[in-house]
Amino acid sequence: MPHSSNATETTFSPSRRSLMFGALATGVGMAAATTTVATATEAAVETPSFKYPSPRGFSLALWGSSTIENAHVTQGVPAGLDAKLETSLKTLLGIDIFNFGRGGETSSNILARRGVGDARYRLAFPDNKIPASGTVKVTLDSSTTSTWNQNTIFPGYVQDIPGTLTAIKESEGAYYFTRSVDGEERYAPAGAASEFYSRQEMMSRASNHIIQIGRNNLNQLDQLKKDTKAAFDMAPKTTLVMGHFPAGKQAKDSENLKQVSAYNAWAAETYGDRFLDTMDWLREKSQESWLRYGDLQGSDVWNSPDDRKDYEDGNVPRSLYADDFFHLNGWGYLVLAQMMAARVSYLGWA
Repeated sequence: MPHSSNATETTFSPSRRSLMFGALATGVGMAAATTTVATATEAAVETPSFKYPSPRGFSLALWGSSTIENAHVTQGVPAGLDAKLETSLKTLLGIDIFNFGRGGETSSNILARRGVGDARYRLAFPDNKIPASGTVKVTLDSSTTSTWNQNTIFPGYVQDIPGTLTAIKESEGAYYFTRSVDGEERYAPAGAASEFYSRQEMMSRASNHIIQIGRNNLNQLDQLKKDTKAAFDMAPKTTLVMGHFPAGKQAKDSENLKQVSAYNAWAAETYGDRFLDTMDWLREKSQESWLRYGDLQGSDVWNSPDDRKDYEDGNVPRSLYADDFFHLNGWGYLVLAQMMAARVSYLGWA
């Protein structure tokens, strides 16, 4: 039976000197504020505040890249239909949802946000010092194993100092650290003293988790297996591993389809009932009358010869894809939400 939710909302925001990225802040997990930062040594840096629910009971944290972040979720569905994963799951399960999706990230970047120790970013501050306020340009210490990614932005702590880590898209390997609270200058030599601890991991320790990891580096199967295991092992009793789906309109023998199939087969064998079979739900269960004429009512899914051809080629029907044929549209997200809710309910997590 769904649990009732009386959550309040917690906001993690930069100081009044911060300039916000409205475009970077999407979904329940990333709502923008409106403050500005400019220091004597740095140009104005854009950093969002991050708004999250404050659950008083059971909650579910979603980890991944653009699929979890609801990329293109408004496409295909009627105006006013909110198909975001967190919206559907809250309705289906009656619980609070943390959406920790971040488009463009690879598996190692997601591990850093998930809080895996070996993947944590270690920052190199100028003169080994965290400034008393504002923003400072930092680089990654050589002991950091997570790869640089221009899409990185998330809240956390260096020592006990809260702030936001933001990639500098024009400068590979460089980031900005923006303090959220002014204080005193702090000594932080590169290494353990400069590790950036994910606030997303901290605030979701009482949650159950769904991870979808590595769609942006599917060609690194061995690495994906290792990274999936590391993310799962953070909370093995309360974590589900979500499978991948390919880009749309792929030929039967496409490399992308092979990569997806290889990862999904490994994950299914490794995690059993803790594996969410995304391809099964998008290809098979979306044809079942309860879903096709339920959540998918009003869509064109399975009504065209192209959908049937996609199915015969081992792919997802194109009517569930957004215009870019890489992400899903709103109908596809409704299917994913039903998949997640079904397994969470089956396991008695809600």
